[in-house]
Amino acid sequence: MFVEFQTIILRFRDLVTETGETILAHNSIIKEKQAVWWAWWNKGNENIPVQEFSTLRTYAENDGISVYLLDSGQKKLYKAMCAGVNFSTRDPAESPDKELTPEYYRSRKYPAWFKFVKIEECTPDEIHHFSYVQVDSLFCDDSINYSMFSEKRVYDLNELIQQNRTVWFVRNYSDQDPNHEIKLLNAHITEPSDFSARYFEAGGDSLLWLSDLHFDQNSRIPVGEQRNLNKATLTEHIKGSYAEADHLSGLLISGDITNCGKSEGFSMADEFIDSLNRVLKRPLSSESILFCPGNHDFTRIEDNLGEGTPDLLTEHINNAKDYREFYHKVHSKYPNEFFACGRKFLMASGRTVEIVALNSIMLQQYKDFEGHGYLSQEQLDFVAKQMRWNEEESTSAIRIAVMHHHYLPTCLVEQIDASKASSVVYDAERLMRWMEKYHVQILLHGHKHRSFASVVGFPTRASEAETCYSFMNNSQVYVIGMGGTGARSCENMYAIIHFLATSVEISFYQIFGDNSQNDRLLRTFHIDI
Repeated sequence: MFVEFQTIILRFRDLVTETGETILAHNSIIKEKQAVWWAWWNKGNENIPVQEFSTLRTYAENDGISVYLLDSGQKKLYKAMCAGVNFSTRDPAESPDKELTPEYYRSRKYPAWFKFVKIEECTPDEIHHFSYVQVDSLFCDDSINYSMFSEKRVYDLNELIQQNRTVWFVRNYSDQDPNHEIKLLNAHITEPSDFSARYFEAGGDSLLWLSDLHFDQNSRIPVGEQRNLNKATLTEHIKGSYAEADHLSGLLISGDITNCGKSEGFSMADEFIDSLNRVLKRPLSSESILFCPGNHDFTRIEDNLGEGTPDLLTEHINNAKDYREFYHKVHSKYPNEFFACGRKFLMASGRTVEIVALNSIMLQQYKDFEGHGYLSQEQLDFVAKQMRWNEEESTSAIRIAVMHHHYLPTCLVEQIDASKASSVVYDAERLMRWMEKYHVQILLHGHKHRSFASVVGFPTRASEAETCYSFMNNSQVYVIGMGGTGARSCENMYAIIHFLATSVEISFYQIFGDNSQNDRLLRTFHIDI
């Protein structure tokens, strides 16, 4: 079915030329010969939209038509006067006139060629004059679906660039067209996922790490629009104490997002993310947000467990109802049965980072059984498989695991009370062996509201003899606890994880919700990785 449109936007990038040379090469031929042929470098999932291209050819041959060229590498926009369109419904073809074609691709075959008589840069704002028109015949794969953009006003160049396509059909916008911004999960996928299929370009080198926020109506540090004359919001604390806060590339939360697993607490978390996005140069998306549940994020059973054995959380899934809804709001899907997820980052420094968020409260919590941690072998196997980790492969990626509970006790002396939870997970050693197996180098956690740092080392085999091991040059896992960002009766803090060329720095900033003191840098851990 033919759809009406006014013009098209063609995407390109300087892949086989130096930066900026694509436009220069075409304009050079226009200057000499008054016209140039421009190839459509379609993607493998894009068909020739025959009816639309035929109409475009008619427009071009009659009076000429202005089309737009989007340089996705430099984020520049050009307007070109099109005087002809040549395309084949069968096989790709060479340029209709090689003398009017840049040398670097004049002998190559493409499905369509556009004849331009003028190309000039224009302001990116021009793109805002148009709305998307959906052309179903463009895509050969039924799973490709950009219907969410249909009949919506084009927001900006970034909204176009994130879409995995090379041509858009657009019309002049009307006042009735929706004008909101759509952010996809990344530039390569349109379907949400618990685990990244490929690396997400972070755009910077730093991640924000929070823990034990304990959001509720009596939160120690306000969020969103709750600011009053006496208290700054959490976003204001971060922005005020960390000079590069607007360049943060991601957000990690190691559990206890809320105080009692209720919707109002998760609504506050959503408000916080929105307020943080308003100060960031590059707003957070699903691919740059990672969190795990804490024992305060699922509701407990008000009965005593007594002497029984606790069930797995999967048997009481309704107790995680509000957490599931919050997860869906952030990631556009409901969590898997383990409530685990993972993300892969390509930092601006060039370092690759792989982070998994583990659910350490797989055990259902009861009135007399709270705060106990457990992971399960099934969850660990699932996460490794989803992250495509292979124990036999070495990797240059920095691998980080995040969970709520502790691997090691954080107190000088634990309270001796059999009725109260220990601070560590029941299968802590299983976790540590798993991390060693898959080369996880850093473990981050929250839970006890105490900042903590330690190193756990694994002996390596010193010879072929299985009984001979050495702690020389052993593999190590750095175990670091946050403390609490919004918990009561503790030092409130947040951390910045900075990925440098040869190391990782984790800097802790103390914040004072009552404004009694100035927020300050508290300590920095430097890890050579």
